[in-house]
Amino acid sequence: MKKFFLSLALTFFSISAFAVSLEDFSLSVEPLIGIRNGQIDEYVFLKNSSYSDDKLSELNWEIKNEVFMGAKIHSSWRNFFNELSFSFGIPKNSGEMQDSDWLNLEKANQAAYLYKTNYSESDNHLDKDFSFGIKGGYDFLIKNRFNIKPAIAFDYSNIKFTANGGTGWYGKLKSGGGYYAYNDTAHQTIHDFSGKDVVDYNRISYCLWLGSDFSVNLPAIPKVPGNFILNAGFFFSPYFYAVSYDTHIVNGYEYADLTVDYFAAFKGNFGVTYEVTKRHAISLMAGLFYLKTIRGDSFSRKQGSSTYVVLESTDGGAGAKWFDITLSYKFKIF
Repeated sequence: MKKFFLSLALTFFSISAFAVSLEDFSLSVEPLIGIRNGQIDEYVFLKNSSYSDDKLSELNWEIKNEVFMGAKIHSSWRNFFNELSFSFGIPKNSGEMQDSDWLNLEKANQAAYLYKTNYSESDNHLDKDFSFGIKGGYDFLIKNRFNIKPAIAFDYSNIKFTANGGTGWYGKLKSGGGYYAYNDTAHQTIHDFSGKDVVDYNRISYCLWLGSDFSVNLPAIPKVPGNFILNAGFFFSPYFYAVSYDTHIVNGYEYADLTVDYFAAFKGNFGVTYEVTKRHAISLMAGLFYLKTIRGDSFSRKQGSSTYVVLESTDGGAGAKWFDITLSYKFKIF
């Protein structure tokens, strides 16, 4: 009989301990959908420029009305929290790819002619846009109304575009050296590209973030059930790494840029959450991402070759900026 009561007591305390641990732990799922606009920037820099400006080429890949979907999984234990997230963009036509060159930069004694010499526009297509993130931190609750959530986070992203068709305007070679401006109608060549796959571009990036989320519970609105919460977040990147692959179908070469920089990226968000009940909430958020122009080593290879060769005369570069709006529904499991 004593063994029976001892076993019963141990079972009771085990169940009680498990219940207490569940009270300290929470788990929720938040599917989301959003729309994004902005652009991805690709650069070529001349290493030994005779001028203060060393930008030889710039390609701008537009992100135009990209629809993306995904989800966040939130969990917390007491005041510690973590979040897993992923999203993917729907492949679609996405504005234009604009390609600009300043070829007079490659020649000495051309200071008066550092205008744009080549320019082309092509239809841009978003082939894929996948991202995955993880974030963890601590939630400080102040006066049962304000939350400050300092956190560390890591993001992985993989985005790819293809430029199709289009038209290019190219300044002709001058008799004394150098090139005319691309828009000098008396000294330009116009070329129309036909078919698909003029150029494609694939950027894979890894980003470490430091920052904080903030929220404030708004006063209750008479005769309106639930609760409204204002949200904001600000993060900067102490480390950003990107490798970009660029295939020029026209000239038969593939290029790769390896770019690394520190404190080069920023992201922020602002929005409102309507907490219908303690288990159901709807959020509308606006987000901003900015990556300043960073540069690094550039490599090339002939299509079909298995080995890249470092380019001694040029560096590669990367930049980005976009704005998005996201609608999500959060369900608290327990």
